[in-house]
Amino acid sequence: MATNNELKNKSISIDEDFTLFDPKLPTPHYSTFLNLVDKVKSELPAKRVGIIDDYINSLNFTNDIEDLKLRTVLSVLRDLLVQEWRIKLNFNGKVLLAPSELVNTSNKLYLRQQLQIERNAQLQKDSIKKFIKRMEKTKKYNNHLISIKNLIGDPNVILNRINNNEDIFNIVEPYIQIVSKERCGLTGYKLSEIWRYFRYTWSIPYKSTPGRNIFYLIRDAAQPFHPIIGISALGNSVLQLTNRDNYIGWTLRSIKENIKQKEQEISYEECLKGCSHKSRKITKKIALESKTEYRQRIDEYSNCVISRLSYFINQALSEVYYSDLLTPQQVEKPDPETLKHIERTLELIKNKQLNNKRSNSNSTLLEDAQSPLFTKKRANELHKLLEAKFQFQAICEQYDNPTDTLKKLVNFKGGKIINIALQANRKRKIGSNMMEIIVCGAIPPYNELLGGKLVSMLTTSPTVISDYNKRYSNQVSEIASRMNAAPVIRDSRLAFLGTTSLYHSGSSQYNRIKIPAKYGEIVYKKIGDTEGFGSVFFSDKTTELINDMLITIDGGRKINNVFGEGTSPRMRLMRSGLSVLGISENFIKHHTKRIIYGIELASNTKEFLNGTDEELNYFYPLDGNEELYTEEIIDYWKTRWLLPRLTRQSTMEKLSNFNANSILVSNYV
Repeated sequence: MATNNELKNKSISIDEDFTLFDPKLPTPHYSTFLNLVDKVKSELPAKRVGIIDDYINSLNFTNDIEDLKLRTVLSVLRDLLVQEWRIKLNFNGKVLLAPSELVNTSNKLYLRQQLQIERNAQLQKDSIKKFIKRMEKTKKYNNHLISIKNLIGDPNVILNRINNNEDIFNIVEPYIQIVSKERCGLTGYKLSEIWRYFRYTWSIPYKSTPGRNIFYLIRDAAQPFHPIIGISALGNSVLQLTNRDNYIGWTLRSIKENIKQKEQEISYEECLKGCSHKSRKITKKIALESKTEYRQRIDEYSNCVISRLSYFINQALSEVYYSDLLTPQQVEKPDPETLKHIERTLELIKNKQLNNKRSNSNSTLLEDAQSPLFTKKRANELHKLLEAKFQFQAICEQYDNPTDTLKKLVNFKGGKIINIALQANRKRKIGSNMMEIIVCGAIPPYNELLGGKLVSMLTTSPTVISDYNKRYSNQVSEIASRMNAAPVIRDSRLAFLGTTSLYHSGSSQYNRIKIPAKYGEIVYKKIGDTEGFGSVFFSDKTTELINDMLITIDGGRKINNVFGEGTSPRMRLMRSGLSVLGISENFIKHHTKRIIYGIELASNTKEFLNGTDEELNYFYPLDGNEELYTEEIIDYWKTRWLLPRLTRQSTMEKLSNFNANSILVSNYV
């Protein structure tokens, strides 16, 4: 007779698109869950959400933990059905769910509609409704009647200039403006409020992000009040993104490729003997370097890599305060007993990390470092680094030849030592020398003039690089300083920008962007795909229920949105909650691949990020002429992208039909 697990596996194999949705609930609550599924599975998707809402409201919930779990399960199910997930029962009565069939068809309209559901729910919050009403209300400023509509471009001004055959350089006059605490001198609105309002016009819900952020408005000086052409923002980069990390050279895979002898694969047609009219395709590899050249290169490369790996490990150790945990001798020459000592420390403090508080403004860095949160983080980091150092030293002592040493490191425990060393370097660089383009796009009617490409180009400009370098060059790193119990100021020269498309078919505003700079070309390069996880499709109600459930179970908060606990608190909350409920992580996958773009800002970006170069050779030098170089980018956009667009009859028609009222956020409130 088949076991339960065998039945589960068999049911999953019925349709690979479907995933088992089998929450851990006691029998009465599980029966309630199944009764609901039985009601909705045969209904049309449009009716299912209403049935679940009515069902939840009809149940008499108590404060009992099992009741809380049931409410949370039903809320998760509701959110999935809002996204049009398919639902059915397998042959033994277990619930199976699968994403909408439209997900894998690169259907932009479907994805946009799904994102708008949560965005529209967000706009129903009283504080946001009040903000929108204030921004759209007419006020008097500098003897002018002003509302946010004054910051929406007037297509008639553009059309009149086109019809009057004005010079292309006068039709639109873009400039980039960093968002600060100041007010706009033309409208009286805070720059941050202008940016926020126009961000709400997009289909994607607006979520603030912790850490480093820098925001920009791109405006048009050719019109009164300088309306908004587009907005952009930079935020902290994703800590781990495999295709990006392979591209930069931060992975074991990249080292494995470099220690191979260089070869080229060639293909050609060969006539078959005795049959002149028939041929076969031959593929073979030819060496691009002799054995002597290979040996010389690989010895030099191995020596360099080993030196860098050692430096990365010791550099990371130098930034971790250890006086309350270890002696200098234990850190300099770790041994198995040192590692066991750290393990015992971790065991003692593992249950002390509840209800973490934000750092007290009066507390010292030493006091913060010795808090349960950072003591655990320090002990974990020390254990990982010292284990790598111990094994690294042992292998280096075993081999005299650098190539043999590196090959052993590559093969030792799946390259564990190398991965730890590369991760140590990656963490430093990602937190200070890289940023993610988290917002980038045009505001109508400028989208019809390819304003999105302009925004994308200006986000890589020397003005942005200079702003970033100045803002963060002397900034004390909060987490690193608490790990070190002393101020840590990281090198903050911006070297690389990353971003992802919203749709797998690509992004029209990033496609084919190549900016001729003074010392090379700035290019949006496609460097792979991602099919990651995300919490954007889950409602605030669901995350609140998961939070309440975890607090009840743990006796306190483990995830507190405190800087230092870890990245993506909402995502960590969802993962923890689903794990407790016995629900697969598959339900927080995007299920739509996205294109990863990388933008190198210097000719030696990769060398700098890998630690072989200490200086950056920017494509546009930071020599005091950043504004002039940025103007060159704008002029290039006008000739490369704006001019061809102005010759299209469809562009003129869309500008003529544009109505500023159509993009007001109040339309969705």
